[in-house]
Amino acid sequence: MKKLIDSFTVSKILLNEIFHNIFSSPIFRKKRNRYAVLALFAAAYIAYYILNMSQLNQMFVTKDQLTNALEMNLFSSLSNVIIIIAGFIYLIVTISFSLTKKMQYQLKILPFEKDSVVMGSILFKLLLSYFSFLIIFAIIIPMLKLFYFSNTLNLFIFVYCQILFFASITCYHFVFHTLIQRIRLTKFNLNIILLVAFLFFYFFVFRFQIDQKFMQSGLAVHIPLVGSLILCLLVIIGLVGYGIYVLKPDDDDVYLSHDFFLWKRIKQMNYFMVIVLGFIRNKLTLSLIGIVCLIAILSYVDTRDMTITLTTLLYVYPIVSFSAIRYFSTTTSYRTLNPLFRLDAALETMTTTILNIILHLPLIIIVLFLPIDEIQIMHYGLILFESALIMSIIFPKHKSSVNEFAASVLCIVLAIGLFLISDNILLFGIIFIVLIGIKYYLLERSTYIEAV
Repeated sequence: MKKLIDSFTVSKILLNEIFHNIFSSPIFRKKRNRYAVLALFAAAYIAYYILNMSQLNQMFVTKDQLTNALEMNLFSSLSNVIIIIAGFIYLIVTISFSLTKKMQYQLKILPFEKDSVVMGSILFKLLLSYFSFLIIFAIIIPMLKLFYFSNTLNLFIFVYCQILFFASITCYHFVFHTLIQRIRLTKFNLNIILLVAFLFFYFFVFRFQIDQKFMQSGLAVHIPLVGSLILCLLVIIGLVGYGIYVLKPDDDDVYLSHDFFLWKRIKQMNYFMVIVLGFIRNKLTLSLIGIVCLIAILSYVDTRDMTITLTTLLYVYPIVSFSAIRYFSTTTSYRTLNPLFRLDAALETMTTTILNIILHLPLIIIVLFLPIDEIQIMHYGLILFESALIMSIIFPKHKSSVNEFAASVLCIVLAIGLFLISDNILLFGIIFIVLIGIKYYLLERSTYIEAV
């Protein structure tokens, strides 16, 4: 019991760090800037929600057209989507979350056993994951209104979705971290590779087979069925949670974080290399490129069709843009030396924009050569990169353990909202220029603050 109480205490300490540091950036010292940023994200979220509802209305079916098979297909699809979302959220948390040096020191001097610190950090990551899930769930849940479920059944399904998320992410942690660590398969990020492979095949293969089985089962979606599933999921959470506690994973990354690495092969430094090092010294960049390559390989192995592989690559390549989420933290240690390289905010803005275009050259080439018209995906990649870099300045990773996670979530909401309204080249150009202007202002502001 004492270990459990200590674990909750560790989680509370980490949560306190969030609220203490999330608005500690100099950008947010003025209430005007806080309200402006919150209003921007609220507008993007509401716009996406409204557009999502308008698209759902086009799929509307009358009550007379509704069948048990159609209801079961919806229920099965919703369950599969939550399982997949939980996997992607766990992947993002696994890649992005690590403690700051300050927080590592504070946890080390606490009079707690290491097991309590590990379990506390797991609980903290679970809370972060659930917060992200709630943002996405608020957008997808209106689907239930299209199928005339009663209010009581809707409530049961709502509870079922929450518990299914906890069961899914608990199983992901147990399988892809605890068990794999016990059999020592964590080298070269093999656990992440296996998780990506599982999510790929579940998304493109297994979920369709599962939906088909449920449609043919003859079952109907009713309260006893959903209630029974809730009880089964609670049992799974209890058993898997107990397994995680008993196996006691040796979570060294709770204490140590090696987000960046030295690059000793650079013989001559100039302003361009100073900025480039902000990306290539970042392990997240290599991880994201590796995930994209892995998905492309799996797609080709599954289909043996290069057009389908390139189309898949087109849709997943924009995640490489998230490498910019650590740019500001990577360059913090030597930003005071920028004047020696004659690197001011304007030059840094221009160079990072050029690097954005260079990074997305594969995406641009695929869009030009594929027979389908998906130029908007190219817009999304470029917008996502600029949004991620802006978030890296507002929420620098070195200031708080959760800054990068918060930046990732807010970046996704912002980028999706901007993507949905940039449906032509003129609007995209305006949005892109505005983002570059915001980036320049933030870089100029950060340079002024460092000088003071």
